[in-house]
Amino acid sequence: MKKKWALIAILSLAPAITAFASSRSTQGKVTPDSSVTETRTSNPFIDNRLISPQVMDTSNPIGSAVKGGAVVQKTFTVNAGFGHLKLLMKNYSRQAVTVSLTHVNSGLVYFSRKIEGNGSLTWRNFEEGYDQGMRGGDYILQWNGGNYSVNGEFFGKTGSKISDVSK
Repeated sequence: MKKKWALIAILSLAPAITAFASSRSTQGKVTPDSSVTETRTSNPFIDNRLISPQVMDTSNPIGSAVKGGAVVQKTFTVNAGFGHLKLLMKNYSRQAVTVSLTHVNSGLVYFSRKIEGNGSLTWRNFEEGYDQGMRGGDYILQWNGGNYSVNGEFFGKTGSKISDVSK
């Protein structure tokens, strides 16, 4: 019976002795195992800096003069994450033109509209049923003057939200 109590006493003291011994052995000089150093991360809330989210894709200007024969195609790219699109198309000729916008990879035609002579058209994706935005990728904006040469230009901008292109 005395042996049993002695064994219980030793086993109950073992964790305390181990913890004490291990804490004593690490109090000396410790050398890190790796060469990783800690660097301070910039935090705009602490550093009193403004947070300016990128909502308009200014790295991808869209626009060009449109001149040439009866059919002229212009290409541009909508970058991923910036699927809201506003296009302003101006027809400088006296004859009407038909302008269409097609996604190259899928063949999806987003619109085909007639612009009267010396007229213009502003097209926004969300006003035409594409509230979730447009597909990323390459697009063809085709101008068709019928029997007449095309003379116009277009400008565009893309954004990550509808409000980026609503004005």
